[in-house]
Amino acid sequence: MSLDSLLSDESTIGELIRQDIVEAVATNLDLREPNKQAIESIAAVVANHYEVEKRTDLFEGVVDVATGVGKTYVAAAALEYFAALGSRNFAVIVPGRTILNKTVANFTPGHRKSVKGMEVKPVVITSENFDSAAKSAIMDDSDQVKLFIFTVQSLIKPKTATGRKTREFREGLGKAFYEHLQSLDDLIVFADEHHIYYGPAFSDAIRALSPYALIGLTATPHKKTKTEEIIYRYPVAAAIADKLVKTPVVVGRKDDRSDIATKLNDGITLLETKRQAVESYVKSCRDNGEEVEPVNPVMLVITPNIEDAKEIARLLRESSFAGGRYAESVLEVHSDEKGEKYENMLAELDRVEEPTSRVRVIVSVGMLKEGWDVKNVYVIASLRPSISEILTEQTLGRGMRLPFGAYTDIEMLDTLEVLAHAQYEQLLKKTGILNQGFVDHRTRAVLRRNMKGELVATLETTEIEAPVSVSDDGTVDPNAPGATLTSVEERTTEAEAEVEKMKVELLPLAEYPTLKLPHFAMSNVESSFSLADLTDLDAFRKLGERLAADPGRELRRERLSATVEIGPDGLPTTRLVTGQAVDRIEPSLLPVSLDAARKEILRRIFGAEIVVQRPKERKAAEPIIQTFVEGLGDKAELVLGC
Repeated sequence: MSLDSLLSDESTIGELIRQDIVEAVATNLDLREPNKQAIESIAAVVANHYEVEKRTDLFEGVVDVATGVGKTYVAAAALEYFAALGSRNFAVIVPGRTILNKTVANFTPGHRKSVKGMEVKPVVITSENFDSAAKSAIMDDSDQVKLFIFTVQSLIKPKTATGRKTREFREGLGKAFYEHLQSLDDLIVFADEHHIYYGPAFSDAIRALSPYALIGLTATPHKKTKTEEIIYRYPVAAAIADKLVKTPVVVGRKDDRSDIATKLNDGITLLETKRQAVESYVKSCRDNGEEVEPVNPVMLVITPNIEDAKEIARLLRESSFAGGRYAESVLEVHSDEKGEKYENMLAELDRVEEPTSRVRVIVSVGMLKEGWDVKNVYVIASLRPSISEILTEQTLGRGMRLPFGAYTDIEMLDTLEVLAHAQYEQLLKKTGILNQGFVDHRTRAVLRRNMKGELVATLETTEIEAPVSVSDDGTVDPNAPGATLTSVEERTTEAEAEVEKMKVELLPLAEYPTLKLPHFAMSNVESSFSLADLTDLDAFRKLGERLAADPGRELRRERLSATVEIGPDGLPTTRLVTGQAVDRIEPSLLPVSLDAARKEILRRIFGAEIVVQRPKERKAAEPIIQTFVEGLGDKAELVLGC
């Protein structure tokens, strides 16, 4: 079923978006408010494009969400929303193998990185499995939700093995796989890292699919992206202000020591302080009966080139550095590694979050800019001289994610240490440059009525400021809306003091009674009811027959009046009195097509609390509606118009 027919249902005209579906998706996925607003914007602007403006060209919009806020959840929520409307074909196009593997994991139920809470369970189809007989059968199933995940290289005209594979005739499909995608009238494409696809080959490979909608996901829009194409924007400044990511603390030395060894030692000192803070926090939570996963804090060292990366890794592995504690804990990530070493490098990088990972320091040149998604980077040491480069979305984004899902209100656990190349005094002079990195704007779609009274989607932009605060004592103000600038010396002293406070065990006072506090935990509740369980449909036929015999077409007129009663206390009380009006009036009926009536009945069935919006429920509802309509007989259109 195409989205065109669904979005033009009478049940959605005037609403533009199905807010009930948005709310259900937001609840199931436990969406953060910015991500919920992103779904509302996508839904509104897509509907506005086709239904209000009646455009026939490809809809293309870009969702610009700060790294760490959850672009994956935006894609998952959008899939859930449009699947609830009836779309069955989705695609995620990614720029390379690393992000492809991550995306497949995100949509594989049971995987440790899978998106939790999805009602829809799409079948994942990739360049490795689309050619099987089983997947060909699934692609022909109009009721099954499919999610095609491919690298953009595999879709371009035949220059690579996978490119040839997707363009060659396939007997199971009766056409080439690429042609199959082009034939899908409800295909919605999510272009992950959208800013990469402006080259002619990549652009043609994606846009030539002619999807129903092309939705770009990025944290750094390409400079060629038109302003009107950005349908939702939530910048890092807003994410910091809303405490959805770690608060950056930019650190510089007060003395004139600028050698690499000193900088690495400063980073290790802060890293070990973070480790102690994490261990104390996890122990405290577990002592109180809370389930908290352990986290291994990691330092990311960013170097200008491969030669520097190798030299720094060698220095970190020396027995003379930090007592040799990091000799076996360093991972180099750069393009000089080949073959099995390269694959091992990527595998270790993928396991960095696991409690058993040996890695505590990652030395990288630039390969971690996109597709690397972990939560335990607590220190970033950049050897690049430019402060503006340090504060780019790509660099900060590697360490902004919250390891415990939300702020702990423990400052050392909620902050990201960013060791700058410059001295503290130089950083103070560049506060203006620092502030520029945290002044931005956010964009979202809002619904307004035009002069014709039609509900339309328009884009609204608001400026966001998260100015940098300067701390002379190394502390971070929890109410500060942006990053903090301080010195290494003061920051280290403050961090060590805070960790010592966390180690102090607070014991209950014997003279006071024990307080018992309720503990609430969320759990998934599976609905056992299904419309398919209703096998005896005779009651629906009889309901139709009763309505056909007496459609109850009179207008319900209720008379409202009031009486004054004197109460026992002697004071007058006014009471509302209702009663049936004497005259019965038959309304004029607006003609309604049987097809429109069926859609309205279906919408109301799904509005019942007991019915879960799943694709199989839509199919199970069809015989119920059909039996009911049969009971109405030749009076169906008349009765349903009441």
